[in-house]
Amino acid sequence: MPQPPDEIARNFRAAILAADHELARRLASEYTEAVAELWRVLPEPARSASALPRQVGELLTWARGMTIVQRAILSEQLAVLEKAMHYATDQTPRQRSSIQISL
Repeated sequence: MPQPPDEIARNFRAAILAADHELARRLASEYTEAVAELWRVLPEPARSASALPRQVGELLTWARGMTIVQRAILSEQLAVLEKAMHYATDQTPRQRSSIQISL
C-alpha cells in the first residue's frame, strides 16, 4: 500500500533538514504521485473545499525557503574555507594549522 501524502511530506521535510538531497528528490517524486492519486479519487465537489492545494503549496514554499537558507549557509562555509586555505598556503609548512568544517 502506498504511503499517504502526509507521511511522505514528513519524511520529505526531514530529508531536506538533513540535507539528504537524493532522498529529498525521491520523496518529492513520491509525494507528487501520492497527491495526484489522491486528487484523482477525490470527488469533484470535494475538490473545491479541499485543503490539499494549500497544503502542497505550503510544503513546496517551505522546501524552497529551506533550500535557499541551506545554500546560503554552505556558501558562507565555503567562503570561510577558501579564505582559510588561502592563509594556510601563505604560512611556512611548520606553521600550517588544520582546518575542520562540519556540515
